[in-house]
Amino acid sequence: MNCPDCGHENIPGADSCEKCGQSLTGMQIPGSEIEQSIIAHPVSVLATKAPFSIDQQVIVRDAIQTMVDRKVGCLLITEDDVLSGIFTERDVLNRITPDPAAMEQPVGNHMSRTPARLKADDSIAYALHTMSINGYRHLPVVDAEDKPVSIVSSRDILRLLAVRFADIRSD
Repeated sequence: MNCPDCGHENIPGADSCEKCGQSLTGMQIPGSEIEQSIIAHPVSVLATKAPFSIDQQVIVRDAIQTMVDRKVGCLLITEDDVLSGIFTERDVLNRITPDPAAMEQPVGNHMSRTPARLKADDSIAYALHTMSINGYRHLPVVDAEDKPVSIVSSRDILRLLAVRFADIRSD
């Protein structure tokens, strides 16, 4: 969706232009039901799970064991309950596997700092866009104080789209 003021191409469903801040509300919404659905619905409608959070002083070995035990692909790292990072399966593969000594270091040394984050009222389209341009599979959802309230995974979005597409196809 192009901004009428500066011409910048924004993601469909953006509330304001990423470049100049011009309001884009009221502009044409894409035609398909799936497009309309992901633009109109906030990430809070996804069946997201409560996030698993750990302190950044937890040893990497224990963090990985927590991920295995809880069958999750990431852990949110918090400091005084505020999001400070994320530790993912990719961090294990890219940062820990090449350096076995890292298993005994604090997870805070190997986490991804200042991860992209969502608010509960951000659209699913915005979440998809953020995942796509950054190569993420997990995005924390935080409250006004930057405290994690849930996490959205690409699998959550795919599950919603599969159900929504099945509903549309059966009409």
